[in-house]
Amino acid sequence: PASAAVLPYMEQTFGTWYPAGGMRALADAVYARCVERGVEFRFGAPVERIVVADGRAAGVVTADGEVTEAEHVVAGVTPQALAGLVPGGAPWEASDAPAGPPPGPVPARMTVALALRGARPDGTAHRTVVHTDDRAAELAAVFGGGAPAAPTVTVLRPDDPATRPDDAHEAVTLTATVAAPGPGGLAADAVEALAERMTERAGAAVPELRERLLWREALPPSGEALLPGPALAGGGGRFLRPANRTRIPGLYAVGGWSHPGGGPAHAGMSGAIVAGLIVNGDDWHGST
Repeated sequence: PASAAVLPYMEQTFGTWYPAGGMRALADAVYARCVERGVEFRFGAPVERIVVADGRAAGVVTADGEVTEAEHVVAGVTPQALAGLVPGGAPWEASDAPAGPPPGPVPARMTVALALRGARPDGTAHRTVVHTDDRAAELAAVFGGGAPAAPTVTVLRPDDPATRPDDAHEAVTLTATVAAPGPGGLAADAVEALAERMTERAGAAVPELRERLLWREALPPSGEALLPGPALAGGGGRFLRPANRTRIPGLYAVGGWSHPGGGPAHAGMSGAIVAGLIVNGDDWHGST
């Protein structure tokens, strides 16, 4: 669709923002800001179900049986997971839910971090995409559960002192879209083999990569870290995302699996929309 050309056009014409320290620094900054504003975080506390009382969301029950009451519940999970947390299944009206799931499984992401000796050369591109030689085979592997022999690899080489010990070294991050792993994840040998193929592919963008490589660390794809795509019109509504507001008063959906879809910008927009609905009421129609 034509809308898919908007982001590349914006990047090529106006550039993009990059958080010093990478995406982790952005997450840390958001966390620090929330703590400053009085937010309490509870990690390692899986939610078993959402409490619905008097017809509206009233809190959550965690795996240890503790009930936490709340005036509003904001869920950032997949539609399938959210349907399993509330009575009656899918918490959306028919008009607010997509017509059906997109065809095929949802892919995941493989990340490989490289530590290189030697300085980052002046004029190095921040991001380079090394495309596969066989797009059809790659798509068949990603959506068929296999491992592409020559995956498309995104090579990130930011000029960021926060990611390296000194100017005599360089940190490079490789990412590739791969098939979602099964419940047990990828075996160690499969992870290493995929990391090796990605490193080999990255050599097209990083001269003398092998000679400069000190070590690498592979971050394998997770069944819980799938890649929600953007919400797109067409396709009979299959590529849309469920609405942020549900049929249960006080229960809202955010994140890449809800409107307006995946990616940090879209996921952040979903949070802004829900904040507006909570503060101004469910009939609010503001802009973000």
